[in-house]
Amino acid sequence: MVKLRAMTENDFPAYRTFFIEEYAQDLASTRHIPIDDARRDATHSIDNALGAGPDTQGVKLWCITPAKHDDTLGYLWVGLNGPVAWIYDFCLLPHWRGKGYGRAALTHLRQTLIAMGIQEIGLRVASNNPGAKALYEKSGFIVTGFNMSQRIN
Repeated sequence: MVKLRAMTENDFPAYRTFFIEEYAQDLASTRHIPIDDARRDATHSIDNALGAGPDTQGVKLWCITPAKHDDTLGYLWVGLNGPVAWIYDFCLLPHWRGKGYGRAALTHLRQTLIAMGIQEIGLRVASNNPGAKALYEKSGFIVTGFNMSQRIN
Protein backbone atom coordinates (compact mmCIF):
# COMPACT_ATOMS: atom_id res chain seq x y z
CA MET A 1 0.00 0.00 0.00
CA VAL A 2 2.88 2.41 0.81
CA LYS A 3 6.63 2.63 0.51
CA LEU A 4 9.27 4.69 2.24
CA ARG A 5 11.41 6.72 -0.14
CA ALA A 6 14.60 8.30 1.17
CA MET A 7 14.06 12.03 1.52
CA THR A 8 16.19 14.11 -0.85
CA GLU A 9 17.55 17.64 -0.57
CA ASN A 10 14.71 18.68 -2.89
CA ASP A 11 12.10 17.13 -0.53
CA PHE A 12 13.54 18.63 2.64
CA PRO A 13 12.30 22.26 2.36
CA ALA A 14 8.66 21.14 2.03
CA TYR A 15 9.10 18.78 4.97
CA ARG A 16 10.78 21.49 7.08
CA THR A 17 7.92 23.92 6.41
CA PHE A 18 5.30 21.27 7.20
CA PHE A 19 7.12 20.17 10.37
CA ILE A 20 7.46 23.69 11.72
CA GLU A 21 3.74 24.44 11.41
CA GLU A 22 2.56 21.04 12.71
CA TYR A 23 4.98 21.06 15.64
CA ALA A 24 4.21 24.70 16.44
CA GLN A 25 0.49 23.87 16.62
CA ASP A 26 1.31 20.95 18.94
CA LEU A 27 3.51 23.12 21.17
CA ALA A 28 0.98 25.94 21.33
CA SER A 29 -1.89 23.65 22.28
CA THR A 30 -0.10 21.30 24.70
CA ARG A 31 2.22 23.82 26.36
CA HIS A 32 -0.15 26.78 26.15
CA ILE A 33 2.34 29.16 24.58
CA PRO A 34 1.70 31.83 21.94
CA ILE A 35 1.84 30.49 18.38
CA ASP A 36 4.68 32.84 17.40
CA ASP A 37 6.80 31.49 20.26
CA ALA A 38 5.84 27.96 19.28
CA ARG A 39 6.90 28.56 15.65
CA ARG A 40 10.23 29.94 16.84
CA ASP A 41 10.76 26.88 19.07
CA ALA A 42 9.74 24.48 16.29
CA THR A 43 12.11 26.17 13.83
CA HIS A 44 14.95 26.02 16.36
CA SER A 45 14.19 22.36 17.04
CA ILE A 46 14.35 21.15 13.43
CA ASP A 47 17.27 23.38 12.45
CA ASN A 48 19.37 22.17 15.40
CA ALA A 49 18.47 18.51 14.98
CA LEU A 50 18.63 18.31 11.18
CA GLY A 51 21.26 20.89 10.27
CA ALA A 52 22.45 18.77 7.35
CA GLY A 53 18.92 17.92 6.22
CA PRO A 54 18.66 14.39 4.83
CA ASP A 55 22.44 13.98 5.24
CA THR A 56 22.29 14.42 9.03
CA GLN A 57 24.18 11.61 10.75
CA GLY A 58 22.24 9.19 12.96
CA VAL A 59 18.84 9.83 11.41
CA LYS A 60 16.74 8.54 8.56
CA LEU A 61 14.30 10.83 6.78
CA TRP A 62 11.71 9.26 4.53
CA CYS A 63 8.83 10.42 2.38
CA ILE A 64 5.81 8.14 2.68
CA THR A 65 4.47 7.45 -0.80
CA PRO A 66 1.88 5.14 -2.36
CA ALA A 67 3.37 1.87 -3.56
CA LYS A 68 2.59 2.65 -7.21
CA HIS A 69 3.82 6.25 -7.57
CA ASP A 70 5.86 8.94 -5.81
CA ASP A 71 3.20 11.38 -4.55
CA THR A 72 4.14 12.37 -1.00
CA LEU A 73 1.56 11.21 1.55
CA GLY A 74 3.63 12.18 4.58
CA TYR A 75 6.99 12.05 6.29
CA LEU A 76 9.01 10.02 8.79
CA TRP A 77 11.98 11.23 10.83
CA VAL A 78 13.66 8.43 12.75
CA GLY A 79 16.74 8.62 14.97
CA LEU A 80 18.98 5.58 15.22
CA ASN A 81 20.96 4.66 18.34
CA GLY A 82 22.39 1.16 18.19
CA PRO A 83 19.52 -1.34 18.28
CA VAL A 84 16.94 1.34 19.13
CA ALA A 85 15.06 3.68 16.79
CA TRP A 86 13.16 6.75 17.94
CA ILE A 87 10.39 8.23 15.82
CA TYR A 88 10.88 11.98 16.12
CA ASP A 89 8.20 12.80 13.61
CA PHE A 90 5.60 10.74 11.79
CA CYS A 91 2.93 12.62 9.92
CA LEU A 92 0.57 12.24 7.04
CA LEU A 93 -0.52 15.26 5.07
CA PRO A 94 -4.05 16.17 6.22
CA HIS A 95 -5.95 14.91 3.16
CA TRP A 96 -4.32 11.44 3.44
CA ARG A 97 -5.26 10.86 7.10
CA GLY A 98 -7.86 8.29 8.09
CA LYS A 99 -7.39 6.15 4.98
CA GLY A 100 -5.13 3.40 6.35
CA TYR A 101 -1.86 4.91 5.12
CA GLY A 102 -0.59 5.59 8.63
CA ARG A 103 -0.91 2.01 9.75
CA ALA A 104 0.60 0.78 6.47
CA ALA A 105 3.53 3.18 6.89
CA LEU A 106 4.18 1.95 10.45
CA THR A 107 4.13 -1.65 9.22
CA HIS A 108 6.58 -0.83 6.44
CA LEU A 109 8.78 1.13 8.88
CA ARG A 110 8.85 -1.83 11.25
CA GLN A 111 9.93 -4.19 8.44
CA THR A 112 12.58 -1.72 7.28
CA LEU A 113 14.00 -1.32 10.79
CA ILE A 114 14.05 -5.07 11.41
CA ALA A 115 16.10 -5.47 8.21
CA MET A 116 18.51 -2.84 9.62
CA GLY A 117 18.95 -4.83 12.86
CA ILE A 118 16.82 -2.51 15.00
CA GLN A 119 15.19 -4.23 17.99
CA GLU A 120 12.96 -1.53 19.47
CA ILE A 121 11.04 1.54 18.30
CA GLY A 122 10.05 4.39 20.62
CA LEU A 123 8.07 7.58 20.15
CA ARG A 124 6.19 10.37 21.95
CA VAL A 125 2.51 11.08 21.43
CA ALA A 126 1.01 14.49 22.19
CA SER A 127 -1.59 14.32 24.94
CA ASN A 128 -4.16 16.06 22.74
CA ASN A 129 -3.85 13.57 19.85
CA PRO A 130 -6.02 10.55 20.70
CA GLY A 131 -6.15 9.52 17.03
CA ALA A 132 -2.38 9.07 16.90
CA LYS A 133 -2.36 7.28 20.24
CA ALA A 134 -5.01 4.85 18.97
CA LEU A 135 -3.05 4.25 15.74
CA TYR A 136 0.12 3.47 17.68
CA GLU A 137 -1.69 1.15 20.09
CA LYS A 138 -3.35 -0.71 17.18
CA SER A 139 0.12 -1.04 15.67
CA GLY A 140 1.52 -2.72 18.80
CA PHE A 141 3.04 0.20 20.73
CA ILE A 142 2.56 0.28 24.51
CA VAL A 143 2.73 3.16 26.97
CA THR A 144 6.08 3.17 28.76
CA GLY A 145 5.83 6.53 30.57
CA PHE A 146 4.46 10.04 30.46
CA ASN A 147 6.08 13.33 29.46
CA MET A 148 5.26 16.15 31.84
CA SER A 149 6.21 19.82 31.95
CA GLN A 150 5.56 22.97 33.90
CA ARG A 151 5.87 26.58 32.69
CA ILE A 152 7.91 28.49 35.25
CA ASN A 153 8.06 31.95 33.73
